[in-house]
Amino acid sequence: MGPLIIRFLSRAWLCIPIFCVGFFFMAPQDAKGKGILSKLKKSFKARIKKEKTIPKRTSILYLGDSMSMGAFGKVFDMKLREAGFEVYTYVAGGATPYYWLSRYEPIASNIGFWEKTPTVDRRQKFIKEVPKVESLVENWNPDIVVIQTGINLYSSLRSKRREKSDNIAVVEGLCRDMAKAAVIGGRRCYWIAPPASHPERFPYALQDEMSSIMNDIVSPFGRVFDSRDVTKFVDPYPETDGIHYGPTEAREWAQHVMSDFMIYAGNDAVGRRALDPDEPFEAKHIEVKKAIPVDPSTIVWKEIDVKIRLKIKTEIPRVKAVTYRSCLVLYDYEVQEVMAGYYPYETLRVAHYGVFNRKYTAKSRYRLGFEKAWKMVPLQNYPTMSRLQMFDDLDPDFDKPIYIIKQE
Repeated sequence: MGPLIIRFLSRAWLCIPIFCVGFFFMAPQDAKGKGILSKLKKSFKARIKKEKTIPKRTSILYLGDSMSMGAFGKVFDMKLREAGFEVYTYVAGGATPYYWLSRYEPIASNIGFWEKTPTVDRRQKFIKEVPKVESLVENWNPDIVVIQTGINLYSSLRSKRREKSDNIAVVEGLCRDMAKAAVIGGRRCYWIAPPASHPERFPYALQDEMSSIMNDIVSPFGRVFDSRDVTKFVDPYPETDGIHYGPTEAREWAQHVMSDFMIYAGNDAVGRRALDPDEPFEAKHIEVKKAIPVDPSTIVWKEIDVKIRLKIKTEIPRVKAVTYRSCLVLYDYEVQEVMAGYYPYETLRVAHYGVFNRKYTAKSRYRLGFEKAWKMVPLQNYPTMSRLQMFDDLDPDFDKPIYIIKQE
């Protein structure tokens, strides 16, 4: 009897865990036969789906020149953030599209630089290199690129170095390239054209011309806000510079721009992506034009490494004609290859010692077609050489800088 009881109890004990396992893992059914786990699973999937569909805040990349350094930029930046946008602001004094576009060499700004992002807010008097718009767009991936520019393009538009038609072509090209860079990837572009300037600083006809260029060239890429429609320069000239607004007028200008921008962005722009990032950007309606001539007035010429061929020589003077013991002569070379640095022209103007210490140099005997690879620097880098007598019977070309062989 004893052994049988033990076997019975042993079997009963073994049955208990099996019963328990079945108890805990058998989900109760509702009236329709759906288990609690099934309901929990669906609820979890619904919550994940909802989280994925929550839209992101619309992000703005805001680029400006010195007009945005003061009250205008401060108010406009503040209003954008208050409206709920995620804003990345970069302002460089003196900037034009030359500064922002990566096709040009990096350019310094000593008129002031302001950077403000969700994590950084700093102002500097000097920056060695103004950041390029292409890099900023890639880094921050904005939905809308706001560009405030134009006041520094007036000098290019009325330059005496070129024909009027070439001046217009230069400014058109810069505006077009800047707008193209802004809309890469289907982004939107909002362009703030210059406010009204004092007519004695920039004549009304010149201001009209700039407005017309910006409207014609930039409109296919985005919206152009002509600031002259809502501004008037009221301060005296030349007591002021005729272009930069006082705080009161600048704030009013910013309010007008912000009101228009919110209409452009759309009432539902806050809290969503402005465009579907997968949507291709169609630019078939944009006319493709020939290459735009380069404006040298704002290029910072630096060291270059080039391979060149002698094309034209200045006639070597008689030694007795040299006022001092040495002189420079100017040669034109064909540029065969730019191996390092930035140089956009087909010919390079080089100053050589033609006479040194009352004797002809080896360079004075170079023949046409002579080829050489040199590291070159602008002549202005060596002030003492710039003061030497220079013989030059080449055709005038004030656009091109004069280079010399780098002194090792």
